[in-house]
Amino acid sequence: MIRYNIYIKTQSKTENILDISEDYLNKIVESYNIGKPHFFINGQKYWLSNLFEIQIFSFEHTNIKTKEELLEIVKIKNLFKKSMLDTYIPKEVLEQLGKNMTSDFIKGDYGFLSEQNTKKITDLYVSKERIDEISQIKDPDFDFTKLIAMLKELNLAYQNEMVLTISFLARAIKDHIPPIFNETEFNNVANSRTKSVKSNFLNLQQSLKNIADANLHQPIRKKESLPNLTQVNFKNDLDVLLQEIVRICK
Repeated sequence: MIRYNIYIKTQSKTENILDISEDYLNKIVESYNIGKPHFFINGQKYWLSNLFEIQIFSFEHTNIKTKEELLEIVKIKNLFKKSMLDTYIPKEVLEQLGKNMTSDFIKGDYGFLSEQNTKKITDLYVSKERIDEISQIKDPDFDFTKLIAMLKELNLAYQNEMVLTISFLARAIKDHIPPIFNETEFNNVANSRTKSVKSNFLNLQQSLKNIADANLHQPIRKKESLPNLTQVNFKNDLDVLLQEIVRICK
């Protein structure tokens, strides 16, 4: 089983974590990925905040097998370097004891997974407040369970950049709601609205419908180009539609 040596340089300190298992390495990488400022290994606290550099090396030397043996050799050969608070083994020495495996474990900037999660919470296709408003409607004629489920799934599709699914769900939502307006087709809903919202409804009826139909019904071709998030951005128009539903069903 491979063991690992770690080189960490922060704004205030340079240090090593030597001869660790893959389980401990995964703990370090996880802390790096989510932007955790510190972690503990064997009861000792290590800091990642204000990180300048992290390097990961395998520990596979033919003659040097343990942390204690490594420290003794480095001491005898006077290979230690000094940081502000302590001494450390430079990465050039660690590289002679195994392979630099940093790129195998470090895949993004420090804290990049935390940034992605923040985006997933805050960047929604349909606002949480709007979904909450619809969830609170008590209407004797209509059950909003399916509509709410589609809105939530639309947000999941948007968070994961599932562009085709976004177009399918947005159109399905448009086609699901005409009975709320005493109509059977959305085209009639759009054309019966007042001027203030009619353009938004017509954009859903015309532009969204065409894009969704192309994505849904276009047979396979010799060459293909996928739509992007900009093409399926009907967030404002959809919110106006949902606002009208809330207004008339309160």
